[in-house]
Amino acid sequence: MHESILPYSLAPFVVALLFVLSGLMAIGSNMVLAQDLSTKSIVELTTASGRTFRGTLSPKSNFDTVRITSTRGSIELTRPIAWKAIRELTINEQPASFEQLKTLIHRVHEAGSPTGISSGLLTIGPSTAFSNENEVAVIQNEDSQKSAPIASLSAWATYKNWDQNPTVDGLEVTFSAEDAEGMPTVAQGYLEAELYAFQSESYSGVPQGQGSRFERVGAWRIPLNQTTARYDSRVARLPYQGNSPATDGGISPHGILVLKLIVPGQGTFAASLDDVRLRPYSALRDANQLTGNPRFTRGENPRYRPYKNP
Repeated sequence: MHESILPYSLAPFVVALLFVLSGLMAIGSNMVLAQDLSTKSIVELTTASGRTFRGTLSPKSNFDTVRITSTRGSIELTRPIAWKAIRELTINEQPASFEQLKTLIHRVHEAGSPTGISSGLLTIGPSTAFSNENEVAVIQNEDSQKSAPIASLSAWATYKNWDQNPTVDGLEVTFSAEDAEGMPTVAQGYLEAELYAFQSESYSGVPQGQGSRFERVGAWRIPLNQTTARYDSRVARLPYQGNSPATDGGISPHGILVLKLIVPGQGTFAASLDDVRLRPYSALRDANQLTGNPRFTRGENPRYRPYKNP
């Protein structure tokens, strides 16, 4: 009788012992991982835009902005990256979590603090407050606030509506000044843009163009300090001028956008974007219009005129 009861009485103790052992193993593994995090650990961050930044953590990193320092020859570059822009991260070539990044930031702060105490570190993860830090900023020798020279201009554009009505208001251009290695760098100056498209004319007026003329339909000049930071790029809005491609079907639905980044002391950097869509495509609206109905409802856009292919 006693022999049959004994195994059942020991079962809870065996389960508890296994639970304690598994907890100790987990703590041990975490301690080993924490010991591997040194202030010189190599951090690699991938942002939402697909760019990857690799280097060591700067002591100026915090939980709004992570600053990655890399070295190119004798030049030391530090790039600030917003927490909310980070999508993937590794530490010393191993996948890591935000908690491990937090621990590493603490250690970097402690190493750079005379008292060994890290102050002002309260929370981890993206801040709910808007951060003015811009991922596009590249700081060379942070104290001197210099940047790598600009080598090229990278950009793309799409039509955009930014007010209360449903009509497209203009083009939104996302652009980035890049250095010789294709990394974003800071720039000061102006962005100039010109939009070219086909515009319908009478056949007798432009017989060689079969009733259409390819001409400029918009031009803009925007100071860079009036553009908006978005991850590692800048965003400029180009509102349609005069005859809007969104409301005038006499303008072709696609165009060519010519961009020029004018940077005093460095020069002019140009980029051309072909086949930029100027207004939404809708097979349903096309079919509705072919049956004799208005393309837009009364509350949308009664001024629209259909475009005729040259």
